[in-house]
Amino acid sequence: MYKVIQLTNPTIGAVEAGSLLPLGAITRRYGCRCDNNCNVFEVSTTGSNTITINEEGYYHLTYTGSLVAGAAGDIILDLLINGIEVLSVSQTATAVGDVENITLNYVIRVLPNCNACVNNSPAIVQIRLDETSVALTGGTSNIIVEKVR
Repeated sequence: MYKVIQLTNPTIGAVEAGSLLPLGAITRRYGCRCDNNCNVFEVSTTGSNTITINEEGYYHLTYTGSLVAGAAGDIILDLLINGIEVLSVSQTATAVGDVENITLNYVIRVLPNCNACVNNSPAIVQIRLDETSVALTGGTSNIIVEKVR
């Protein structure tokens, strides 16, 4: 069964380097877990900056942002899965106020828990503005996480 969540943020606001990006409000969500009828995806924390995947499987994540640079330099986004950086993408702003378009694609594998590893599931997904990145003064974003298997 197809399962998906989409969050859209039309007004990101200021984000300091090293902070999690606010992902916005849920604009689409489809799919419940078969075992206990709870949501496959949960969104939490201030600014809706965390997506929790509660069901094992493979998920395709696509994040797109039009981000406003607070200074000239690199805008660097880190994808965190369970607090571990798994991918970074960057775009260079040549001046303050430049709007840079950044896309991040990744396939997330959520394994079932077992005796040897009891912390595979759930998977916690976050986007962080890297500590070495220039700060943001605003922007817009969209993130889609869909179960592919």
